[in-house]
Amino acid sequence: MTKLPRRIHIIGSTGSGKTYLAKNLSKQFDIPYYELDKVMWSSSVEMAGKNSPEVRDKLLNEIIVKDSWIVEL
Repeated sequence: MTKLPRRIHIIGSTGSGKTYLAKNLSKQFDIPYYELDKVMWSSSVEMAGKNSPEVRDKLLNEIIVKDSWIVEL
């Protein structure tokens, strides 16, 4: 049997439970989850603000090339 890619994109408003749902689905189906805010925004104190388009695209590409993922935004 061929293993099919498993990709889930969760969309919702602030406080709607996206992260909660992503974490639970990740545990249930053994699929890694990623918060797209961490792709968009820099966690570095020196670089506070949005990541550059180059950094953002690199981080996003590292996620989407995988066979399985859960992302939430």
